[in-house]
Amino acid sequence: MQFTEHNNSIKITVPVTLDALSAHDVNSQLQAAGYGRCLIIQDQITNLLVEYQQIQQKIKEKLQAPGVPLTYRIAEKRDAELSFEISEDQMSAAAIITAAWGGAPISANALVKAAQDAGVVFGFSKDHIIKLVSHASKAEPGSKVKLVIARGRAVVHGQNSRFEPLIPEMQSRRNKPLLQSDEKADLRDFGVIPAVRAGETLMRRHPPTAGVDGMLINGSPIPATPGQVIEWQMAEGSELSATDGDLLLAARDGLPRVVENGATVDEVFTVKNVDLATGHIIFKGSVVVSGDVTEGMKVIAGGNVFVKGFVEGTLIEAGGDITVGGSIIGHQIATAEKDSEYSTELKAKGDIQCNIAQYARLSCDGNLYVNKQMMHCAVAAAKVYGGPEDNPNGKIIGGYFYLDYGIFTGNLGAPSSSNILIELNRLVDPIAEKQEILRTSIAAAKKDMQDIKEQLEKLKKIEGNNQIELRKQELHQEFEEHRDVALALIEDVKQLEVQRREKLEQAHIIVRQQLFSAVEVHFGKDIVRSRREYGPSKIMLVDGSPAIEPFI
Repeated sequence: MQFTEHNNSIKITVPVTLDALSAHDVNSQLQAAGYGRCLIIQDQITNLLVEYQQIQQKIKEKLQAPGVPLTYRIAEKRDAELSFEISEDQMSAAAIITAAWGGAPISANALVKAAQDAGVVFGFSKDHIIKLVSHASKAEPGSKVKLVIARGRAVVHGQNSRFEPLIPEMQSRRNKPLLQSDEKADLRDFGVIPAVRAGETLMRRHPPTAGVDGMLINGSPIPATPGQVIEWQMAEGSELSATDGDLLLAARDGLPRVVENGATVDEVFTVKNVDLATGHIIFKGSVVVSGDVTEGMKVIAGGNVFVKGFVEGTLIEAGGDITVGGSIIGHQIATAEKDSEYSTELKAKGDIQCNIAQYARLSCDGNLYVNKQMMHCAVAAAKVYGGPEDNPNGKIIGGYFYLDYGIFTGNLGAPSSSNILIELNRLVDPIAEKQEILRTSIAAAKKDMQDIKEQLEKLKKIEGNNQIELRKQELHQEFEEHRDVALALIEDVKQLEVQRREKLEQAHIIVRQQLFSAVEVHFGKDIVRSRREYGPSKIMLVDGSPAIEPFI
């Protein structure tokens, strides 16, 4: 049995004898001759065996002498094949190698040259190319190996002017009381209330960045959009430096506070207690209460409100943050629900921070930080932290929550099964309202279209004249206009739905220690309810549906 190779074709020559010959014999000898990775032509081997047996029979019948050679083309070599998949956005290219049938593999240099011929000239990954050609050279003949071998460079658009507060206390201090030792903290002491004197620096404006141009794999640049200069929003109590237009200074003594694209310095009103002796406090700047806000009293401030002691008053309202060193204590009510009346209410444009809160209504545009425990409160906030922000280990028991993003706490609920209703819908409800308005407009457009159809059907029954035909044309045009409006509105609804889902997917609840029963969480109209006690848990959307999962 001999093998010869010519033009990548492998031929076998075998003399016919009385010895048996099988496909296994042919394949074994082909492998031994070094052609095992070649493409076997099975039908040719079949033809060889059939003819071999026919001649063998003639030899047995002495009709033909042994040794007649048979020659068949039973295999062929095929070089590795190469193709490319280029993404529609021209930001990535994958090479696909079909492993060789005994032929030449694809080399790294050949791959790069072929990619360049295909229009890929930027973003090659040397490691990926070597990995691909190495893997393909060892892969099963005819199998396909695919790997991304080039990626474009994403454009980095420039950032607008950035405003950096130069006084740390101007940023929200969260509920981080001063540590007196490694193990002890005075939860009533939030440190020295930040204050500045006229002429001190408040904020620096950093210039916009130019951005970094991107690059497609075909070598085409993606121009970056440079950032824009954002002008200062000059607020009361601040002024620009005479020598540096990017530096904001305090124009008077007071409490500094960040506002949009700038800062303000609030005048400060300081009082020991807010009670019947002082009356209600209404002040355009910031208010510092070194003692308590007693029952029935109000504090309304344009800036921040600092209360070192307890809050039992009717209302505290701040244009900035509210910081309470002690506890917020309202009158006990039978059930804390969405529309319950509370004796104590706090409202802030910024954050609310306290040690303990119970039976109170707390509303803020920012976050709510309760260091230890919150019981039976009604809350509207972006996020709620039960415990320190970096280690939420507090307790939240009962109440109603209307939130943007979620809750982070140690324990949620109580063994007594105090009901908790959490609606993670504060961001999505306005979107849903817009959708309903659009759907109403869509329904009206569809009704108008149906009315036009009915008019056209009636006109079809009337013998045509110029006026009738003109009216038909007008109705057709009106129909098309209503349809275009309806389609545009439907697209708006779809886009709003994408936004709504994105907001809900960002919302979640983390319970680091124990989640109790009777906790009901709303993601839009979808609801999940805890019906037993759980260990560390997270409540979030999983594949579009709310679920309670272990938190690891």
